[in-house]
Amino acid sequence: MNRTTSYLVIGVSVVLLVVGLLFLCAATRNAARFPLALGLLVIGGGLAFWGGTSLRRTVALDAENLSDRISRLARQSAQGEVTLSQAVSALNAPDEAVEEALRLLVERGQAYPEYRQDREVYVFPGLRATKMVRRCESCGTEYSVKEPVYTCTRCGGKVEVVRL
Repeated sequence: MNRTTSYLVIGVSVVLLVVGLLFLCAATRNAARFPLALGLLVIGGGLAFWGGTSLRRTVALDAENLSDRISRLARQSAQGEVTLSQAVSALNAPDEAVEEALRLLVERGQAYPEYRQDREVYVFPGLRATKMVRRCESCGTEYSVKEPVYTCTRCGGKVEVVRL
């Protein structure tokens, strides 16, 4: 079901609920209207529940929404990578919806597919852990970033922070 149908069902349910409430008020004078009022309220409530549930599922399976959730899933992984099967199981979404969201992420340049053995892995380069070190420009000696070293103890060269 698409969003338009869900909105239409919710709209019809609101009309049925309002008419049911009117008949319920009218049932105070004429008891014969009470079963009709009760029927309209039950049908309207059921349609409202069904339309709301369908709308929520439709929004949850939207490619834009799924792409955000897949990015969060990749952020949680240590390597900044996600496979199709991981995303499908973690997001409880159909394969087609997840594939569409992954295509959207690839089109935006936020991820790229990599083929390893017999499976496709989507890599999020912006989410990969990077290691930083201090390195001497002259001799290449490496120091921990936590050490406040600005000149090399080995050759006296300039030490700069570099990303590996």
